[in-house]
Amino acid sequence: MNGFRNFMVGRYGTDQFTLFLLITGMVLTFIGDALNLEFLTILTYAIFIGCVYRTLSRNILARQKENFMFLKYWNPVKTWSKSKYNIVKDSKDYKYFKCPNCKQIMRAPRGRGKISVTCRKCGTKFIQKS
Repeated sequence: MNGFRNFMVGRYGTDQFTLFLLITGMVLTFIGDALNLEFLTILTYAIFIGCVYRTLSRNILARQKENFMFLKYWNPVKTWSKSKYNIVKDSKDYKYFKCPNCKQIMRAPRGRGKISVTCRKCGTKFIQKS
């Protein structure tokens, strides 16, 4: 194990972008094998070689810039999908609705009838059925 540790000293290793490429490559490999698409399999080989290159690279600054650019686009997608997942997960217990003025998403417990709601963002008061 010490030999591998010494080999990896000064190398970049894995980050979020490398893991994203690895998962994308695995999904494309599965799709390519299921549909017998040879070009998709070749594309996944290129993706996997890119993952190994990023992991073993000694140009740490360049890999960090690439990861930063990836996270700049990935974090909003991740935040949006997580909020939609929470809405679906909590839809049994909570009713979600938007403020008519500022479109802020709010929630209220289900089964309370008509309730008066005050938006925390803009202060608009309105009646909403829960």
